[in-house]
This record gives sequence, structure tokens and C-alpha cells, in this order.
Amino acid sequence: MTEPKKTRRSSVTDETKVKYAIDFIEELSWLLDSKKKLKLNEIPDILRSQMLTDSFVLSAADKYASPNPNIHYLIGVLPRLFQDTKLFPKNEDIASFAKDVLGIEVARVEKRSKYELIGLVVCECNELNDSKLEDMVNALSAITTSTEKISKFAEAKKLTGFSWNEAIRKLSE
Repeated sequence: MTEPKKTRRSSVTDETKVKYAIDFIEELSWLLDSKKKLKLNEIPDILRSQMLTDSFVLSAADKYASPNPNIHYLIGVLPRLFQDTKLFPKNEDIASFAKDVLGIEVARVEKRSKYELIGLVVCECNELNDSKLEDMVNALSAITTSTEKISKFAEAKKLTGFSWNEAIRKLSE
């Protein structure tokens, strides 16, 4: 009986490679049989179509320029800020912030859910004055990018005589 031929680069014999190939073909056939609903010849078209859709969506988003980036910033940051239970444990806290900082009056605070209140304030941001808005956006961006400043904000809120405007101004410096 002859010994199986070994190659110089590998210690795997040709016989072993054939067994690996047989196992591979067998497993591949099982995989293909298990996916009978998927037609292999349709996959390239599906993938091409998906690439075009993704490209179109990215292209459309790149072309959008916000008419008022400050309002859109607030619409993005306020829900996250209002959901911080250290800063806004009660609905009244959100209403107080909306009135003192944004100039937005909120009626029937006690009858609204927290999410309804957040939605109302966020929607009302669309009507805010541009001159005041820029200062507040700058202050809020300085505060919300630092967990340390948010913690200080929460501590300052516990003090008597707390003013949202004053706290924002101090913490944004």
C-alpha cells in the first residue's frame, strides 16, 4: 500500500483534502436546500436595489439644509434633557423650564403625561424667537455635552431661589 502523498507546504494529505471537499459540498447542499424560498439568481438584484435605495436616502439627507438649525437642535436635545429624572423629576419641573427659559406657557400640567408635556414643549419650540434662541442653544449645548455639568445643574436645582436662566448662564460659561 502506498502512503498518501504529502505536499511540501502543508502536512495535510490529498486524501484529507478530498474528505474536506466532500464535507464542504455536503454542507453547502444542505444549506442551499434549507433556503429554497431564496433564489440565488435574485440575490444580486436585491443587493443592487438596496444599495441604490441607501444611496438615495443618504443623498437626500445631505441635501437638506435646516431653515433654522437652532430650533432643530432644541427639538433634538430637549426630549433627552427632559427625560433626565435628576433634572426633571416632576412634570412641573418641565413646565417651569418651558416658561422660564423658553417663554412657553403650559396649561393643565397636572393633567398631562410626561411624554405629552415633552411633545408639547418640543412642538412649541418651532415658534421661538431667533435672537434668544441662539444664546440658549449655545448654553444647552455646553451643558448637555458634559455629564459633570448636568450633575452640577441637578445640584443647583435643589437650592432655594433656583432660577433656570441663571443656572444655564452660569453652567454654560
